Amino acid sequence: MSNSIQTDPALQNLLQELQAYTQSSSSEASPTSSESNANSQLSEIFQELMSLLEKGSSGTTSGSSEETPTTTTSTTQPSETTGTATPNNTSEQDDTSGTSAGSGANTLHITNTSDHDEKIGEFLNGGSTTTPVAEIDLKPGQSGTLKYQNGQGGYAAEADSSGTYQSTASRLEFYASNKGVNSVDVSYIDGRNAAIKVSDGKGKTAGDSESIASDAPAADITKDAGGRATITGWYDGSTQAMQSGGAYMESKLGTGNSYIHPDDDRNASGSNPMTMAEDTSQTYTADFGDA
Repeated sequence: MSNSIQTDPALQNLLQELQAYTQSSSSEASPTSSESNANSQLSEIFQELMSLLEKGSSGTTSGSSEETPTTTTSTTQPSETTGTATPNNTSEQDDTSGTSAGSGANTLHITNTSDHDEKIGEFLNGGSTTTPVAEIDLKPGQSGTLKYQNGQGGYAAEADSSGTYQSTASRLEFYASNKGVNSVDVSYIDGRNAAIKVSDGKGKTAGDSESIASDAPAADITKDAGGRATITGWYDGSTQAMQSGGAYMESKLGTGNSYIHPDDDRNASGSNPMTMAEDTSQTYTADFGDA
């Protein structure tokens, strides 16, 4: 377009006239004295100039107007690039689908199969029984993992509705040798606030997934502030409540799948809860359900 307009004689004359006027007006000492005439002259020049430009734009300028969409397209590209942040958001959501705590080659993969939120803590032998070394929070249906080192032993337990770990909780007990050979069992000796079932993925299982607290005699259970029940465990059988609670659990669950009486490990193989002793598996899948 620029070459076509520059060769137009009429346009060249207008440009020269505009240049001459600009030079003359800048040299005047008092430009305001001829302001009216100057404005009129300048207006006429621009009107003629615009007329020539409009004539030229109908021909050779049509090709240049096609550049506008290209410019528009390039300016929208940043917004498309911004949109690529979506996969990152998706991966962050995937990260929140489970939770993990602890460290080591041995893994307890736990799923909350109850109807309430669960806080599961990991406790090591010889350490605190109220403050866990690792902890996960699970919504109903959510899974997470607790890990422990070779050479470590302890248990995993569920806190009560206030987040406090009671000594009467169900226990998923574990021990790993220095070579990673495990011994895993489920114990309700101290009490039962959750049904625990665990599998080594190789055919061995322990514990149960039964909910039996709702049918227990009132004298055999206690409830926390949130109304969650704990069945009294046998422990050492020194009280009537221990004896009654232990007997109730045994009548509902039988023997062999979990520790209910301290002497259960002396039972014959068919009714001994130590079915997962000397286990070469290092990955266990467990459910924590309603008591």
